[in-house]
Amino acid sequence: MFFDWEMEHERAIDSRERLRLVYARPQVEQEWAAQKRLAALVLWRAAYDQDLLIDDVELDSIRSYFHPTLGPRLLHAGPIPAAVNPPDGDGPSAELLHHAAVILDAHTLVDVLKVHGIGPSTTVGYRVRELRSTPGWIEGDWKESVKIARGDREHAWQKREEGSWQVTPEDLRAAVQASPADPAYDYPEVPIGPDGYRLWLQDAHHLVTVGTALSTVAGTVPRTAAGTGSPLARVLSGHAGVCRELRESVEDVERLWAAEPVQPSDLSYWDLSHVPNSLREQTEEIKALIHELRVWLAVLAS
Repeated sequence: MFFDWEMEHERAIDSRERLRLVYARPQVEQEWAAQKRLAALVLWRAAYDQDLLIDDVELDSIRSYFHPTLGPRLLHAGPIPAAVNPPDGDGPSAELLHHAAVILDAHTLVDVLKVHGIGPSTTVGYRVRELRSTPGWIEGDWKESVKIARGDREHAWQKREEGSWQVTPEDLRAAVQASPADPAYDYPEVPIGPDGYRLWLQDAHHLVTVGTALSTVAGTVPRTAAGTGSPLARVLSGHAGVCRELRESVEDVERLWAAEPVQPSDLSYWDLSHVPNSLREQTEEIKALIHELRVWLAVLAS
């Protein structure tokens, strides 16, 4: 994630440009792979030395691992995972260490440039989730996905109004079946906080579950009489895809919640420590999108 962010935002190399560079000089793929392996080793070593999950490593604690003098000694002061260990076993070159520093250093400075809202330093996992939910980049522009899903819904309704989509009984049954249920908030099993606070994970897990259900129903919608895909299937699949964009972050936070030895007493503080504002904004927008879909399906089936 850090490598991809650096490639796109600092080097201005998107997926198309990557292909061009690989065709022009095939060995560049090996160079990029070495940079990613070394960046991964820095994060793994910091977690190993601090006896933490990589997700919980504070970014401001990793700088010594890619220091031009200290780095090579610290990185090899103990076991190294085979997946990130160079085949010849040698330490990183000065050039490779510099590349790792370029990839990681901008993120280690995030608390200097923008003070964390609740006090603790930003962790690796927090920053990854922040990047993943930041709009406007190749790894997942959720705002564009939401826009496309709304456009699919509007287009389907227009086709219905003009008669080019003849809504079938199968479509109507699927619309009823697909209508998202109100969340039960039974996962994870944690009471609402004394101030009425509910964990982000409860909202987000529900939305991922909704996405799975929508995708399943979309797969059952028959094709139109003309043999084309049903507009309803496209609407359901598009909304399902938007929900699924939360899956990786949900899995991250699930692991962190499960690793807590006892239930945190302050749920809102726990959330603020693990869920960035950009991810919360994404979740709220998807909740609104799914509410719109529920209304749309109810009108369609009426």
